[in-house]
Amino acid sequence: METQSAKILVTRELSDEQIKQAEELGLQLTIEPAIDIEFRDDWFALETILKAIEKPVFAFTSQNGAEAFNRFKASGTAFPDDMRVYAVGKKTAESLISFGLNPIVAEQQDGVGLAKKITDDFLSEPDLKNATVLHFCGDKRRDEFRQFLEQSEIKVRDMVVYKTILKPMNLPDFQPDAILFYSPSAVQAYRESGGFVTKNPSELFAIGSTTAEELSIESGKHVHISPEPDTETFLKFVKGILDEA
Repeated sequence: METQSAKILVTRELSDEQIKQAEELGLQLTIEPAIDIEFRDDWFALETILKAIEKPVFAFTSQNGAEAFNRFKASGTAFPDDMRVYAVGKKTAESLISFGLNPIVAEQQDGVGLAKKITDDFLSEPDLKNATVLHFCGDKRRDEFRQFLEQSEIKVRDMVVYKTILKPMNLPDFQPDAILFYSPSAVQAYRESGGFVTKNPSELFAIGSTTAEELSIESGKHVHISPEPDTETFLKFVKGILDEA
């Protein structure tokens, strides 16, 4: 395939730097965001939960959760100085570091991988015996993270700090060579906007395994999964796959 003319549909906004990278790779982008994020602005209920927890441990499975935490903190809420923080991947960790935190990142960069890391630490560190994991998440969160912790008899509370709103998408009238998905919600928005109605010859790409699972179910096709859950790696991966096609 001539990657100079490869047409790529991306289901989220990209930064100017990421768009430039795509152009340098020879990828012709059409950007059509699939979701909107609405952050919580009333923190009283979450502050009440936080005060009632004897030993909170904070877990983040998205950059949106990290951004919401920063807004929560900016509201005047007090957090422990020695708070333990876990992040699902490097990009989420970078966001938390920029907010003055020092997150622990699991080697397996998805929700189950993070739950496994937390479980291992809880089992090996006696001072975590009575801790509760506070998961900063959205209203359309998947259940794997919480279920894994509960099966390991670790206390966990979902702290819903943002809403994910599915957008009506204006799908292009041409057939993209590849479509890039960043979340299960983006897959749902694409479906509700008329995607997957007919057999789709586009190569399908997912930022991570949970998105790939949803995408595979909806499309019935093989899904390529980015080796790292960040856009820079994702775009290079897409180019490599299309070059081989």
